[in-house]
Amino acid sequence: MRTTLVVALSLALSASAAIFPKDTVVKMLDPKGFRKAMKANETSMVAFVAPWCGHCQRMAPEYSKAALGLYPLIPTYAVDCDAEANKRLCSEQGVQGFPTIKLYPRGKQLNPLTYDSGDRTASSFFYWASRRVPNHVKKIGQLNDIQQWAEESAERGLPRALLLTKEKIIPLLWTVLGNKFAGKIELASHRDRKGKSSVALGYEAGEQKSSKVLIYPPGSTTPVRYEGINKLDSLSKFFESVIDGTADLKIVNEEAASEEFVPDEAELEIERKQEAQRIALAHGGFANFIDFEDALKKGHNPHGSQGYPGMLGDLPQKKKKATGSESIAVEPAVETGDAKDQAAFAASEPAPAATPEPSEAPVDEQASEQASEPEPASAPKDEL
Repeated sequence: MRTTLVVALSLALSASAAIFPKDTVVKMLDPKGFRKAMKANETSMVAFVAPWCGHCQRMAPEYSKAALGLYPLIPTYAVDCDAEANKRLCSEQGVQGFPTIKLYPRGKQLNPLTYDSGDRTASSFFYWASRRVPNHVKKIGQLNDIQQWAEESAERGLPRALLLTKEKIIPLLWTVLGNKFAGKIELASHRDRKGKSSVALGYEAGEQKSSKVLIYPPGSTTPVRYEGINKLDSLSKFFESVIDGTADLKIVNEEAASEEFVPDEAELEIERKQEAQRIALAHGGFANFIDFEDALKKGHNPHGSQGYPGMLGDLPQKKKKATGSESIAVEPAVETGDAKDQAAFAASEPAPAATPEPSEAPVDEQASEQASEPEPASAPKDEL
């Protein structure tokens, strides 16, 4: 009878996903899923947990909130180290205690970083992950420097992409793309706060939250304006098609321009939750409300410029439909709140150090809490 109860309890505890909220965007991984995630040239965060671990249970809701704020730019995962199939994976990743949180800056290409703070809050996880995406984006300060960059980079023979943004800081979306396509496409960013640079380059000034992406073919100093949707999956697909420099940019751009924005209800629900979560994360990342207000004045707006998960700017308008001699602009497919870039405040001053939790006893005979080497407090986000 006792054996039956132990087996039943063990089976119940093996469902580690149960420690995370039902609507979480945290994805559980097995060894196959982990290998697949590490093949991608992207920054991801992984929590190695055990369902019976009290610290894991208390951490899970906060980790899930951070995952929501980072979605879909920084994938957030979890591995149940109590499951027999995952024990070898956890051992290979150096997991000696629960929970262990690791950041993989560029899949399997760079060594992982271990989260060593006792502050297991959503804000701490969010800031820790978003500030450690390797930076491969060149920041161009002056309009005159754009042509110089175009000429110098043309000699290197790679396609290039320039973002004209009204934001004070480089959006996390652009940093994520720079990391993903490092060595294949050169990315740069120029702040065009009032649209004057756009006008000088022959484009319209644009609305307050608009951004433009200019593509320079290999060896060329003349850009082609990207006509697709400024969101992670659309830009990734476009970049993939121009990597080798052989694609007809006009045709590829026409295909991108023909993409209709069709909101997914599940994604829209995530977007609605993200808006409130960004505000909460921003408040948690500053010592007090005065610091938070000061950050807003400096341009670190938690609302930013994102209107849909993984997108720059508001939801795009539907394509104009001609009716006789008139063209009628159709309203956006869906209305949402004034949701914005989840990364607009991610590059603000580091969050204050929190008081660590009391030292934890070993979780069992084979898993004891172990602190990793401390990370420099002022390390730049591309210093890994």
